Amino acid sequence: MATKNKTQAPQPVKSARWEVNRKRKLERQLKLQPNNKQVELALQNIHRRRKTPTNREWSHSWRRTAQIIKLFTGRFDRNIMSSNPTVSSTALQKHNTTWLDTQPTTVGSDRNFFSIAARISAGSTT
Repeated sequence: MATKNKTQAPQPVKSARWEVNRKRKLERQLKLQPNNKQVELALQNIHRRRKTPTNREWSHSWRRTAQIIKLFTGRFDRNIMSSNPTVSSTALQKHNTTWLDTQPTTVGSDRNFFSIAARISAGSTT
């Protein structure tokens, strides 16, 4: 197991990637348009412009619900999560032919699948 050298001086904090990219972009624009005052002001005040969303789109319960719906129907429409009742109800009512609907069903074919006698008679040793 590797350990860090405790006598090593701490490294200076690097600027964020978005900050470097923004500065590079503004400098390129200033080179193309040297008389643009807005670019000069933007270079003086570089700050993060994007605010991350506060509400999570996929909560733990919605993720689990989507997995269950997909398991039984074969698909999951994101409109089911809509707060608009008409949009969510139409998304729930859509019918999609799944792989399970196209397969022929035989009655009782896997009824004794897990029994030892059924596995022995089928010739399976594992």
